[in-house]
Amino acid sequence: MVRRAPVFLVPAVVCALWTLAAGKDVNWDLLNYHYYVAYELLGGRLQQDFFAASAQSYLNPIGYVPFYLLASGWHSVLASLSLAALHSLSIALLYLLAWRLFAHLPSRDRRVLSLLAAALGAASAVFWPTVGSSFLDPLLAVPMLAGLLLLVDTRRPALAGALFGAASALKYSNAIFALAALPLAFAGPRAARLRGGLAYLGGAALAFGVLAGPWLVLLAREFGNPVFPLMNAWFQSPYAPPMNLMSDRFTPRELTGALAFPLRVATLDTSLYSETLAPDLRFAALGALAIALAALAPWRRGALGRFGAAEWRVFAFFGAALTLWLATSANGRYGLVVLLLAGLCLARAAERLLPLGAARAALAVLLVVQAALVLLAAPARWYVTEPWSRDWLPYAVPERALREPALYLTVEEQPMAVVAPLFHRDSSFVNFRGQYSVPGDSPKLAALLARHRGQLRALGRGLELTAGRPSAQALRFYDDTLARIGYRVDPGECFAVPWRPEAADLLSRMANALAGERPTHAGMLSVASCALRAATRDPAVAATERRLSVLFDRIEQECRGLFRGQRAITEALGSGWSRYYPGLDARLESDGERIVLNHYRKMTESDLGRASEWAAGKRAAACR
Repeated sequence: MVRRAPVFLVPAVVCALWTLAAGKDVNWDLLNYHYYVAYELLGGRLQQDFFAASAQSYLNPIGYVPFYLLASGWHSVLASLSLAALHSLSIALLYLLAWRLFAHLPSRDRRVLSLLAAALGAASAVFWPTVGSSFLDPLLAVPMLAGLLLLVDTRRPALAGALFGAASALKYSNAIFALAALPLAFAGPRAARLRGGLAYLGGAALAFGVLAGPWLVLLAREFGNPVFPLMNAWFQSPYAPPMNLMSDRFTPRELTGALAFPLRVATLDTSLYSETLAPDLRFAALGALAIALAALAPWRRGALGRFGAAEWRVFAFFGAALTLWLATSANGRYGLVVLLLAGLCLARAAERLLPLGAARAALAVLLVVQAALVLLAAPARWYVTEPWSRDWLPYAVPERALREPALYLTVEEQPMAVVAPLFHRDSSFVNFRGQYSVPGDSPKLAALLARHRGQLRALGRGLELTAGRPSAQALRFYDDTLARIGYRVDPGECFAVPWRPEAADLLSRMANALAGERPTHAGMLSVASCALRAATRDPAVAATERRLSVLFDRIEQECRGLFRGQRAITEALGSGWSRYYPGLDARLESDGERIVLNHYRKMTESDLGRASEWAAGKRAAACR
């Protein structure tokens, strides 16, 4: 019989020590939307802000409420430890799954193999940087692993469905894993298969409806699209372009790319399945074991047949989940449940193929090597690691921002919506230009500009003040962008919102003693704000933008294979013009004559010809 207390206590202690040593996480998405969307929900700000955190502003915010409450009211160390304890449940559930899969072994061997399987499952360079952080992925892996455990034992399919439905409601990309688990609900005893499947579907629908339904209704009422701005080619909301937003940065383009995935992720490359360096040897080892098992089956009669029903259910879910994940995103964080289960499947396959002693030794060696890769090659945190401090978000907001409401326009790719909850509650926020840019003639934007007339300000990291003024380069960028709606920055009326962590308290000092000395990234995290004044746009510049916009529209239509239905807004780029497509990691650029599609992450360009040729109708074949 498995002793439950150590199963849950040991992972919690390990994750707590890790998160203390790793330092306070300040990831990109936290600065963008993790903190803001919960404030948007609790403050009822759907009408007050508009794309404040770019397109992510309208993701279901309920899952981020726990982090928002912890980060707002608790010491950052205690908040992070609480999150780490929740995230550690995944490791405990891996052990319980492994305990079920190794039920045929004597007690001692069963315990050792279960421990190795859980440790290998957790030995992912994607998992550990998220432990104790604001990311939803390690939190939502917990209900999915719990649901899988219920389905493996063919118990309570309705509860299993509810767990998968909850994970899907709080992060829509998890719906593929709910689909992968569906066949398991129909795989119980023959007399109960239909009842089990319907119970699973009913539980999933109920949980999804409770946790996502109210938000979907709010978005439908406000924008005419329940998943705004996603799937807007279907819903045709007037507040976003009629296109379906996408992101295929990591998705294999061909079958050979998907088949090569186990070998590709074993390399030291940051662009294969994660934004960070996350080498993983486990998939290559698992692939080799699967091939060996299949090859030896004819000579070792019954080798595959000796897997029990529980093993086949786990393997079936893992295979279906892996396939759907690779086909839809192949983003490491989105597929965290797959990465956690990889070690479990690997341990079970090794135990079946190899003698028990050899299997234990091989798994232990692989665990040591993979753990060394996680510790030495992968970053401890996703973006910025800060020293521990009393407040998770130690912004020193000036009295003016607290006292006076204003409309704050951000024009950078990182909108820094994290500061919105710290300003006057009647202020409004719009990310006018960023990952997803707002049209200058948007009725929502026009209404906010009218409501806050005379109280308009720019906000961003790029406005960093030197002697009380932004740099000339920053002013040029902001003025070129804001001129589209008739404004410019007033460099004489600015204030800073500095990042000032206070770490003199005992708890911060103790945590930093464990984490080691590390510098603060105040320069990357501080923001500034400047007033906006009315400005008259150069008619020649406006005419050039209109001319390029017509050509860019035509290129998007003609080059559907390149742009995959994505559309964007024409914006200034230095002395030229551009359209930004975050889902493609690409930017359409023109210096006024030459036109290229710049795949900036791959550092390659697709030459699309000259503007004069497109205007004359001669370059339609360029994209084919």
